[in-house]
Amino acid sequence: MGTFEPDAKPAYRCRPWVRRAGLSIVLVAAGMTALLVVFVVVRPSAAFGWAREPFVWVYIGTLWLGGVKVLAGTRRPIAELLDDRLVLRPLHQLRGTTIPWPSVLGTEQMTGGDRLIVYHQTARGMRFVALNLNLVKGRREFLAALDARLRAMGFRERIVERSRYLSRRKDEGERMKDEG
Repeated sequence: MGTFEPDAKPAYRCRPWVRRAGLSIVLVAAGMTALLVVFVVVRPSAAFGWAREPFVWVYIGTLWLGGVKVLAGTRRPIAELLDDRLVLRPLHQLRGTTIPWPSVLGTEQMTGGDRLIVYHQTARGMRFVALNLNLVKGRREFLAALDARLRAMGFRERIVERSRYLSRRKDEGERMKDEG
């Protein structure tokens, strides 16, 4: 668990419906693939018609890739709050992002919104990771634990119109740049 909140879970998985959605996409892709193969085998002349068009196979391939990506992505936690780092694995990215806590620059979230953006410092400059909060099982607990951790690190809340920001004070950010 962490030193920032004793009751916090370190790992947050995807909601169950996300896995079912990935599985349904894979099943649709498998059904379309089987249908096209049977269609071409039963009617060999079909191999010279629309079934041979590249867009049909690109579409089916995209379904396969997207479905497998979502299905495989739900096997690991989508977010982890560890003692030394934050790990985010958004389903729209090919690989997860590991962010050491000292590298976190701030977060942005629409008030009542479903997207969290985490800004962080890397050797190549500032980067960000966007996470769809609707996919996180226990999103309120995740946000509360993240909020508690960042506030313990000296982050302050600021609300601008409909956006909520957690960021370091300006002098702390400048000091961190000088050290990095």
